[in-house]
Amino acid sequence: MSCPGMAPDRGVCVTLWSLTVQGVLARPRSWVVGLLAAGAAALLTPGVSLMGSIHDGTRRSLIESGAGDLQVYAAASTGTPQVVVGPGGVPDLQPIPDYGALEPRLRDLPGIQEVVPLELGMGAVFRGNALDEKLAVLREAARAPASEERDARLRRLGEDLRLTLARVARNADRRSEAFAEEPAFADDLRVLRDAAEPAFWERLTEDPQGLLEVLENRVARQAGEGEELPVDYLGTDVARFARAFPRFELVSGQLPPPGTRGLVMGHATYEQHFKHPIAVRMDTLRRERERGLTLAEDEQLRTLVERNVAEVPDLVARLDIERATALQAGLARVLGEPGELEALLARFLSVDDANFDTRFGQFYGELAPSLPLYRLKPGDVLSLKTPLESGTAVPVRVFGIFRFRGLGGDDGRVNTMSVVDLVTARHLSGRFTQAQQDEARALFETFGMEGEAMAPPESLDAFHPPDIVDAEAQTAHTEQAPVFERARALPETFSEDELSRGTVLQAAVVLAPGASAEDVAARMRALPGGEALATVGWQEAGGLLGGLVVMLQAVLLLFALLMSSFVALVAAGTLLLLARERVAEVGTLRAVGMQRREVFTSLLLEGSLLGGIGSVLGAVLGAALLWLATGDGVAVEDGSLQFFLGGPVLRPALALGGTVAVVVAVTAVVLLATLVPAWRGSAVEPIEAMRKGEG
Repeated sequence: MSCPGMAPDRGVCVTLWSLTVQGVLARPRSWVVGLLAAGAAALLTPGVSLMGSIHDGTRRSLIESGAGDLQVYAAASTGTPQVVVGPGGVPDLQPIPDYGALEPRLRDLPGIQEVVPLELGMGAVFRGNALDEKLAVLREAARAPASEERDARLRRLGEDLRLTLARVARNADRRSEAFAEEPAFADDLRVLRDAAEPAFWERLTEDPQGLLEVLENRVARQAGEGEELPVDYLGTDVARFARAFPRFELVSGQLPPPGTRGLVMGHATYEQHFKHPIAVRMDTLRRERERGLTLAEDEQLRTLVERNVAEVPDLVARLDIERATALQAGLARVLGEPGELEALLARFLSVDDANFDTRFGQFYGELAPSLPLYRLKPGDVLSLKTPLESGTAVPVRVFGIFRFRGLGGDDGRVNTMSVVDLVTARHLSGRFTQAQQDEARALFETFGMEGEAMAPPESLDAFHPPDIVDAEAQTAHTEQAPVFERARALPETFSEDELSRGTVLQAAVVLAPGASAEDVAARMRALPGGEALATVGWQEAGGLLGGLVVMLQAVLLLFALLMSSFVALVAAGTLLLLARERVAEVGTLRAVGMQRREVFTSLLLEGSLLGGIGSVLGAVLGAALLWLATGDGVAVEDGSLQFFLGGPVLRPALALGGTVAVVVAVTAVVLLATLVPAWRGSAVEPIEAMRKGEG
């Protein structure tokens, strides 16, 4: 056995340890240092374990919800691939060179289980006003085969719509009196006034489509603007995406059939933006009440109730006569008295703590069938476009609703992402598909503009004002009528060749169990053309979600530094005071022959013993507190927390490596804090002991 700073000598070491233990036991005030070390370790041990659980939970959540273990992209890109739209929008990525040939080579690499092409995008859907929704019901009724029943329904819906248009016309007249009306809208205003008269609707049963065309093009826009609803998406091979990421779960509907363009909407987007706002607030009220909040004590919950009541007129304005009649009957039944629809609905939505649970059940059980609860359902077609108007609107069918299992429901951030086929995503981005490029090239060649004419100019100098020719245009006279080519709609299906030959901006790489991300990334770079590729891990691909883990780690590190500083300062101060009280004792030891380095070592061992025992006991206490607080797991209700904790149940495991690191670090802090008191205490000369004795 050897002692720090001394030659191996068993007798000296035993003596020093004996003096150290006696010194610690004889001075209970020195135990304060051990208590400080125990407190620091008791706090840091569960903190490190929880931080490890958060890191591991976020890693699993991102990897299993679209990020994969690695993201491959073109090295020439200025941005970094992400799988969730962040505050900065969509990253600027260049297409991966020759992805169609690259993907099979990636799949053949050892350690790679799956490769999924991706393209992140921001989309939006325009929602019409109240008239648009009523016109949609009327159009659906008009599509039915001609019959007396259909005509009766058309007349009933038409009369309800006429009364609505009469109110819109009165509002328009009041605006005209208050503000100067532009001449361009005068004709539309005249059509609106005509549509409010019974004579306008006489031809509804004979020519419903013609009448609807007038209403949709000339009248509907005068009832106010609609709104844009966000639909952020990942373009991908939808079937492969669902297989590759185990948390993918269909809530309703189905996946698009192979070779079919289609969208599967994220559950959070569907619930937050395509569900009626009154129903969304009812869901929020229930969720917050389940967390222990009450309407009587929480002002924000009461505000939600007030907003629901305030939106009753807008909801009633969007109901057709059939829904309104059914809703009025349902309200009269649950409230036990008849009345006007608006008054009954406002009374029903004026909930409190006593009746909320009953009203919530009645809302979905009795009233929901008569309400436009969702603005779309699986099977409907959306006109999806980019919010910045950079691309054309692309019609795409919604085949289903999905979520990532265990990562929150309608309030989980990752569940706001929808998935759409790659062909549709390319059209939304505005990039030419391979077929469009071939068509453009053929068109250029017919005009003799191939080669340099198809290439982008090298600089702005290539652009110059056009030459002006002073000549009369020549028109070829012909007896034949001009022939116009019919515009072709985007087909609902695509070929495998169209899918594989198109551009891909990024790809998620799912590794086989036990494979190293660093080794696989090195193998990718070693492929032919691999120098044009770059990779990032799950944390970078998670964007803001991955960055929050780094922030939490930084906060824990800052807390540990502050705690260490506090322990060091208090320990150093306590030991300095004790060193002053031991002047006579140390002088006596020096007088009987103990060297200064031996006294220094003894005092240093006291601090180490206090720090070591305290940190070990604190770590044990912290582990016990962690086990008592979590047991078999803690249910996580909040959707965002579910993402960071890896699921709906938190099961933090004691991090043995982290616990050992805490014990070593706390002991080291106490040891460092002991250096100055030990050095000063060992500097006492034997004469000091004599002076103390004489005093």
